[in-house]
Amino acid sequence: MGPLSGIKVIEIAHWLVAPYCANMLADLGADVIKIEPPQGDQVRKAGSHFKDGESYLFAAYNHGKRSIAVNLKEPEGVRIVHRLAREADVIIENYRPGTCDKLGVGYEQIRAINPRIVYCSISAFGDTPGYVKRPGMDPIVQGMGAVMSLTGRLDGEPMLVGVPVADISTAYMAFGAICAALVDRERTGAGQHIRLNLIDTMVFNLSTRFAQYVATGQSPRPFGNQHPEVVPYQAFPTRDGWVMAGAQSDEAWQTFCSAIGCTELADHERFRTNRLRLEYREELTERLNAIFSTRTTDEWCRIFEARGVLHGPIWNVEQLVTSDLIRDHGLIEEVEHPVFGQLPVIRTPIRYSEREVKVRSSPPLLGQHTRDILRELGYSDEEVANLAGRGVVLESPAGRTA
Repeated sequence: MGPLSGIKVIEIAHWLVAPYCANMLADLGADVIKIEPPQGDQVRKAGSHFKDGESYLFAAYNHGKRSIAVNLKEPEGVRIVHRLAREADVIIENYRPGTCDKLGVGYEQIRAINPRIVYCSISAFGDTPGYVKRPGMDPIVQGMGAVMSLTGRLDGEPMLVGVPVADISTAYMAFGAICAALVDRERTGAGQHIRLNLIDTMVFNLSTRFAQYVATGQSPRPFGNQHPEVVPYQAFPTRDGWVMAGAQSDEAWQTFCSAIGCTELADHERFRTNRLRLEYREELTERLNAIFSTRTTDEWCRIFEARGVLHGPIWNVEQLVTSDLIRDHGLIEEVEHPVFGQLPVIRTPIRYSEREVKVRSSPPLLGQHTRDILRELGYSDEEVANLAGRGVVLESPAGRTA
């Protein structure tokens, strides 16, 4: 049993941010019903990685859910969602502000049916006039959210972060907000409307970079693979790859110099304190790069491990997910999928002492559970067939076997 077992979640969403959050809720035991239009979540057709028409991108973060395909432009489709909402605990959506209201499934409309609902709305820019109707997705918000100006080399062009940081960090924020609202509902008996947006999360993500801005009055610069405030703390080229290593304090600098066999650097007049090392960063980096290039990554890791120096190899995705570290953590689980067969997916990386977090089912086909969910609402097979025939719902052939 998971910590959210018994919690019913309705996801009215597409692309990444809300589905990613709902994926985590599912791993914690929630019954997540993904409401899709008859053409499916847009990400089902995105990208270049497919098998027999099924998207690997969609499969990456939609496991543990049930899919019902409903046409919300049809009054009967809206009534189906209202019937689901009567018994739901959470609704999460990530359309532009006002879209769900126009469809008849906005917060006030659902609250009138179920005052205990925790309704989470995620948008790109919130309700600010001039921005509320603007479309926005992760790359756009990375650009507006300053992270691109902080990523890359000082003399280079702005650079996207390699993972969709605006989407996934907002998903984490929504996950915590929903759980907190469920706790609050236990005290008050009432649900509430949670509003989040990607651009606010990017401001929150500024962290130490905001401190730099407050201290100097100037926008921080990118430093490539180097820490902006601690030297050395960066990527070093080795004989066969790269290693990330650093000295987080002046005391650690002494150990670092001993480990690399250059004790003379420890008390050097230009390097003995972090403030000095910041000032002479370029000179020190040039000297350290020459030293690191004399050994392999594995050799440096063994040396640093023995001395307790802050370090780690720089892995690619394959090296990470196949490492003994991640295998030991059991984060990659395989599920049986009707198209992909054995499909590896990533479990939410939380462990509880008394509750279970696990991948509960494979990513659903479009409308795979339409019939089952409508049966739970009291619809007969004849009524389901009639709704499907009129385009109100769509069901996958995989859902017609029961």
